[in-house]
Amino acid sequence: MPQPPLRVFLALALGIVGLVATLVLALVASRVASQRLEARIEAELADVAGMMAGRLDRGLFERWRDIVILAENDTIRDPAAPLARKRRVLWRAQETYPDYAIIGLVGVDGRIQATSTGALEGAEVGHREYFTNGRHSPFVGDVHDVVLLAAIDPHHDPADPPRVLDIAAPVRDDAGQLVGVVSGHLDWAWARAAEASLRETTGTPRDLAILVLARDGTVLLGPEGLRRTRLPAELPSVAGARDGRSGTETETWPDGRRYLTGFRPTRGYRDFPGLGWTVLVRQDAGTAFASVTDLRRQILLWGLVVATVAAGIGWFAAGLLARPLRRLAIAASALGRGEAVTVPGSAVREAQAISHALTAAARALGRQEEERRAADARQDLLIHELNHRVKNTLATVQSMARQTARSAASLADFTGSFEARLLAMSQTHNVLTANHWEGAGLSGILSAELAPYAGGRADRIRLEGPPVSLTPAVALPLGMAIHELATNAAKYGALSAETGQVAVEWSLEGRAGTGTLVLRWRESGGPVVVPPSRTGFGTRLIRASLERELAGEVALHYAEGGLSCRIAVPLAARAPTARTEAA
Repeated sequence: MPQPPLRVFLALALGIVGLVATLVLALVASRVASQRLEARIEAELADVAGMMAGRLDRGLFERWRDIVILAENDTIRDPAAPLARKRRVLWRAQETYPDYAIIGLVGVDGRIQATSTGALEGAEVGHREYFTNGRHSPFVGDVHDVVLLAAIDPHHDPADPPRVLDIAAPVRDDAGQLVGVVSGHLDWAWARAAEASLRETTGTPRDLAILVLARDGTVLLGPEGLRRTRLPAELPSVAGARDGRSGTETETWPDGRRYLTGFRPTRGYRDFPGLGWTVLVRQDAGTAFASVTDLRRQILLWGLVVATVAAGIGWFAAGLLARPLRRLAIAASALGRGEAVTVPGSAVREAQAISHALTAAARALGRQEEERRAADARQDLLIHELNHRVKNTLATVQSMARQTARSAASLADFTGSFEARLLAMSQTHNVLTANHWEGAGLSGILSAELAPYAGGRADRIRLEGPPVSLTPAVALPLGMAIHELATNAAKYGALSAETGQVAVEWSLEGRAGTGTLVLRWRESGGPVVVPPSRTGFGTRLIRASLERELAGEVALHYAEGGLSCRIAVPLAARAPTARTEAA
C-alpha cells in the first residue's frame, strides 16, 4: 500500500489544529464578551433603580421641608390671625408646589381650620395618623387612599379614589405651645411624574417596568396588573432590598416569566429618614439579554467561517512546505544517479511575511502601551487635582468652624451658623458642579442664596445685571459673602421685616473675563440701621474671602434706611488656580 504524501499529513494536521484553535478562541471570546455585555446590561438596570430611588428620596425630602417651613410662618403660628389670611398663605404654598392635592391647618382640637382650597374646613381629623403624630414632630405617612378628597370631587371615579402621602408638622406659638398642625397631602401623581421624567432623561425603553413597593411589599407604582398587589417576600430582588442591598437578579416572578430585575431600597435624604420603599426595575430576561444571544450567535458563526478558512489555508500552507521538500527529494535522487542538479533554495518569503506580521503587531502593541501610559498620567493628574481640591475645601471648612466657634454664644448658635455656612458653600458647589466646574453664572449663585428669603414675593428680592461667568476660585468666596449678607439681612436687616426689600445690582468694568466685577447690595424697608459696636465674624469672613483671597474691595455703609455694600472683585485674580481646580 503506497504511503500518503507529506502534504496530506501536513494539511490534515494544520487543518485540525487550526479548526480546533479557532473554535476554542471563538467560544472563549463569546463567553468573555457575553459576560461583559451581561454585566453592562445588569448595571444599567441597577443604575435606573438607583436614580429612581434617589429622585423619590430627594423629592419627599423637599416636600417634607416645605411643610416644616410652612409651620414656621408667622401668620400660621398666630392664633389671632384671620382665617382668610391663613387660607391665603396655604393657597400660596399649594400654588408654589402644585404636587399637593390640598394643604390644611388643623387646630389642636382635631378640626380643620383652613385649607388651601377652602374645602373640608371644619372636618374632624383628630383620629388621623398624620394629626396624632404631627402634634409632636414632623411626620410623613405612606401612600393611602383618601376618601374625603374623593367625596368633594364629583368627577372622580368612586371605585378608584385618589392616593396621597400625608406630610405634617407641628405649629407652635412664640411660647412653644402647640397651636395646631400643618398637613400637606401629596398627590401620588407626583411619583408617576418622577417616573416619566426619569424615562425621558435616561431614554428608558417602554418594555422596562419601574415599580415602587411599600414597606410590606405592596406595589404602589408599576404596571396596571400589579398595582395594589403584594409581591412575595421570598422574591430575590425584594429580599435583597429588604436586607439593604442594591443590585440585579435574574428571577422568576409570580406570573411564571423570567425577568432581569434591578433593585434598590430608598434610604432617605439628609435628615429625612425615608419610608422604607423598594424600587424595582424589571425587563423580560429574553428581551434584556437578546443582544447577548445575538452576540454569541455572531461570534460562533464567524468562528466557524474563520475555522473553515483556516483549514483551507492549512491545506495551502502544507503545499508550500511540501513542495520544497519534494524538490529537494528529486534533487537528491538526481544526485544519487550522478546527475548534475541545482539545489533549490529555502522558502525565505514565508519567514519574511511572518516577520512583517510580527513587526506590525509589535508596533500596534507599542502604540497601545503609549496610550495606556498617557491614560495613567491623566488619571494621576486627576487624582492630584481632586486631592488638591478636597484639601482646599477641608481647609475652608476648618477655618469656618474655628471662626464660627469663636463668635458663637452657645453650641446651638454654633450649630445653626456653621450648618448655614456649609449649606451656602454646598449651594455654590452645586452650581459649579452643574457646569462641570468650568464656571458658574453670578445670577445662578445669587438666586440659589436669596430664593429662600423671597417668601413667594417677586418684589422681595431684585437682581439686575449682565450675564457674568465666574471661575470656581471667584464663585466660592463670593457665594460665601452673599450668604453672610443675606443671613445678616434676615436676622437684623431688611429681610427681617415684612416690607423689607433687597436689591442686588452688578456691572463689569474693563474687558470681559479680565476686568472687575462691581456688585452693589442695597437694603430698604427694614428696621432702622444702627452701626455695630464691634466687627462680627460675618464681616470678617466677607473681608477675608474677598479682600485677602481675591484682592478685592469691600465697602459697608450703615445708612439709617438700610445697609449697603459695594464689592469690587478682579475676575482674573485667581484665574490660573481656578482652571486647575475646575479640572
